[in-house]
Amino acid sequence: MRKQVLVVLVLAALVALAACSSMRVTATKVGHPSLAEQEMLIPCSECHQQVTPQVYTEWYDSTHGIGQVKCYQCHGTYENLRVTPDMAQSCGSCHTDKLGDHTGNQTCWECHDVHSFLSK
Repeated sequence: MRKQVLVVLVLAALVALAACSSMRVTATKVGHPSLAEQEMLIPCSECHQQVTPQVYTEWYDSTHGIGQVKCYQCHGTYENLRVTPDMAQSCGSCHTDKLGDHTGNQTCWECHDVHSFLSK
């Protein structure tokens, strides 16, 4: 019985995806799949929890995750997605005092793990 329910749910999801395919919007950044307009309104973490669970867990367990810093605050929204955040815009908006601590062109993630931000 459970297998039948699971099969029905999977088929329903596939039908829903097929129905949305005509409403899909082209990805604005290389590497991210295209999304329907409605999908763009869903918080990044909802999909990334399934698609990239290690990244999600690193962020979720970090000070930023605990503090509810959202993905878009560093990476932008889907329309202006930045895979690599701009330190002055993204980090500097909250950590102005720390920007002066790095030397030269060093980025935050050279000393801190990318999503957990623990020291390397």
